[in-house]
Amino acid sequence: MQLRLGDRTLDCAHRTQVMGILNVDTDSPVADSVVPVDQAARRADAMRAAGAAIIDVGAQSTRTGAAAVEPQVEAARVAPVVETLVREGQLVSVDTWTAEVARAAVAAGAHLINDITGGGDPATEQVAAETGTPLLIMHLRGRPQRHRDADHGYADVAREVREYLRTRADEIEAAGVPQVWIDPGFQFGKGLPDNLRMLLDLPNLAALGRPVVISASRKGFLAELLGHGELRSHDAQGRAGMLEATLAFNTLAAWLGAHVVRVHDVAEVAAALRVGDAVRERLATDTVGSA
Repeated sequence: MQLRLGDRTLDCAHRTQVMGILNVDTDSPVADSVVPVDQAARRADAMRAAGAAIIDVGAQSTRTGAAAVEPQVEAARVAPVVETLVREGQLVSVDTWTAEVARAAVAAGAHLINDITGGGDPATEQVAAETGTPLLIMHLRGRPQRHRDADHGYADVAREVREYLRTRADEIEAAGVPQVWIDPGFQFGKGLPDNLRMLLDLPNLAALGRPVVISASRKGFLAELLGHGELRSHDAQGRAGMLEATLAFNTLAAWLGAHVVRVHDVAEVAAALRVGDAVRERLATDTVGSA
């Protein structure tokens, strides 16, 4: 698959691209991912050098119970960073569920809108359509910062997530958005068994023919998988093995069909993915050669 962003194309035929997380908020489940606005460009340069193809800029924490940030404040943090990064040649997405912020970021040059509410606000969808900006939508039960209050019971989580994303992507594209990317929403309103089931369903999600983005970096369900108990993401960060679990999960996701992985630890994940990418490319070459 070839992903088109602005005048650039990302090749995902036999490789998985890395989206680096750049938080310019004052709160985050992963505290050391937060940088002051005046240091954001330096962090983004480091992530690109380490292997990030896209920088995802956000200024609103999704942490459970996090304080809401007023749209004007969020936009004031995000837009200058986006403008600087685009001027320096970076591919940039904006992580927001607020139309006002999305519009400001796109005006500053953002190439992709990353909306974890699945386009829940029609105004955000309208911004994407009017400006010709691709939109990344995520499956989410409940609301950001309150997703733990939602019902976590699923008859078939993989089917529900897949059908929701298929339907919403078709609706949004029909409304004039040029391209819709999809994210199954690991951790958001889902327990450990649900997250593992969704991982195994990635080939079916990729078969929808849309760019698939995975965001599971350092999330609480990985700590639970490691035996640390059921933890919120911000409580899980000091537990042993979180980086290694993130590497393993993203490598598996890439092998199962993810086109982009959204991560904090860009250098480590990019190195792990290069091994898998090389094997996949060799496998594809050997298959063609033996046909």
